[in-house]
Amino acid sequence: MNESLNENIVSSLQKSLPLLSSVIILLLAYIPLNVTFLNNIRPDLGLICVYFWVLHRPDLFSLVSIVVLGLLDMSVSSALPGAALFAYLTMYVLLYNTQRLFNAKPFVVIWYGFMALSLATILIKWLVVSIYYGRFLPISMLMFGYLIGVALYPLVSAVLAFVQNKFIQDEGL
Repeated sequence: MNESLNENIVSSLQKSLPLLSSVIILLLAYIPLNVTFLNNIRPDLGLICVYFWVLHRPDLFSLVSIVVLGLLDMSVSSALPGAALFAYLTMYVLLYNTQRLFNAKPFVVIWYGFMALSLATILIKWLVVSIYYGRFLPISMLMFGYLIGVALYPLVSAVLAFVQNKFIQDEGL
């Protein structure tokens, strides 16, 4: 009985690792830095996590995980409420419809896919937020954040791939 309970706990922990790792990475993005111009430019690390997990482990990173991550981002950021959740759901829809293009492809193709889909997601988010405020908001800071996010994608995806390969075993799930 005790062994069965341990197996259930380990299995539940493995199933929650994509969300837990995404939460940790998302919270790392909001650590204040002592560099003045970087405090206003935040790469959307949550978008990287959504892209990675939906592409590689959609069985463990469902819409519930996306909503939890979006609500957490909304609670720690000063952005328009619901904007991050909207962006994550937009990324999910875009990736869900194009996922077959990226399966079993080299990393560079997956990275280019992230560049294209995150640009589309960020521009859609910018447009919705601009409509909400009734004027076009400056896009320069958003583009700098996008470029930093694209540059950080290999590092963040390497961390997430390490979590997937080291701690998530398919036999127990």
